[in-house]
Amino acid sequence: MSLDGILLKRQQSTSRALLWTNLLGEPLFTLYGFLGFILYKDLGASAFTISLLVMLKPIVTILSFYWSAGLKGRCRKLKSNALWAGFWMRAPFLLIPWVDSVWFVVAAAVNYMFFYRAGMPAWLEILKRNLKEGKRARWFSAGASLSYLEGVILSLGMGTVLDKDPGLWKVLFFGAALLGMGSLWFLKQIEVEEREELVITPTLKELIVRPWKDSLELMRRRPDFSLFQWGFMLCGFGIMLIQPALPVLAVDWLGVSYLEMAAAVSVAKGLGFALSSPLWAGWFERVSIFQISGAVFLSVGLFPFLLALSPFGLEWFFLAYFWYGVGQGGSHLVWNMSGPVFAGNEESSRYTGVNVVMAGLRGTLAPGLGSVLAAFWGPIQVLCIGGVLCFTSGAWLIRKKIAAREIPSE
Repeated sequence: MSLDGILLKRQQSTSRALLWTNLLGEPLFTLYGFLGFILYKDLGASAFTISLLVMLKPIVTILSFYWSAGLKGRCRKLKSNALWAGFWMRAPFLLIPWVDSVWFVVAAAVNYMFFYRAGMPAWLEILKRNLKEGKRARWFSAGASLSYLEGVILSLGMGTVLDKDPGLWKVLFFGAALLGMGSLWFLKQIEVEEREELVITPTLKELIVRPWKDSLELMRRRPDFSLFQWGFMLCGFGIMLIQPALPVLAVDWLGVSYLEMAAAVSVAKGLGFALSSPLWAGWFERVSIFQISGAVFLSVGLFPFLLALSPFGLEWFFLAYFWYGVGQGGSHLVWNMSGPVFAGNEESSRYTGVNVVMAGLRGTLAPGLGSVLAAFWGPIQVLCIGGVLCFTSGAWLIRKKIAAREIPSE
């Protein structure tokens, strides 16, 4: 087979895997969004338990950094790394029907987030190698948009089912996890370009310390990448800060049902995501990553303020989540594509690894602080603080983008 034929085959298998990974993984991802409400409303979990879940997710995100830390120079491990992460993040949910424990559900949720984040550096490096730069963002955005539209339909059905029989959440989790396992077959069909690189087996100490040293060195060496990270850090901190306030606002202040929650979180948010993703993807290819990131953070910052108006009418609740979907459409694209963009001709897993660990760091303290602030001041005040942080991040990044040096092209 000619070189062009090989490259075309790789592109086709990768784009097909990207599509089916999104579609088959969406049912579990949709249910995962209900988890805080299932714990609080049906399992009787305390606010502390939910706050602990929110705090543990970023902590395990930091730990997931080590799953991909040994990828540099190990091209043959890219696919197996992504495959095993996909398997282990779903496996505990297959046991849900036979285990009746709040803490098992919390552990399964934390495990899901660990491997969901852990497989990203390998998966995004596969996309970088097998999809052309001009098509990469569009393929990624198209797959995400289709999965969000799927999530809209699933959320309506799942919300209706759970309102009628809350106990069926276990069956739904089992089925969604089993369906998600099917996406691994498509991932296994991908052929990944292999590059010969010298690999030195690290000692245990080097294995623990080197990823952090490499990340710090990368941030020092690339001030443009560092600027992007700190901008995302401020906005991400604002969004994580408001997470403990969301169930309190929805259940105690607004009294929303599962179906109403599905209409807001998945339908309104999903439509906002699906409608805006192609626009963000088109803009992504025409402007600098700093411009689009600043616009994304400003968009996300509107969500907490709109949500703060929801006690005056439930229409604000739905509008807030629709606009959050608009912001998430850009945020999802920027966060995932930033590694390949900043990497240029380098391997992108290091850059994506920094994205992952920074996401964990900003989420470690913010939920706990948000929980304390919500207890003393109430959820509305916490929402306003989170919105101010997001707005500040967007304005700061747009203002500072001129100082960042040019990103190398591939």
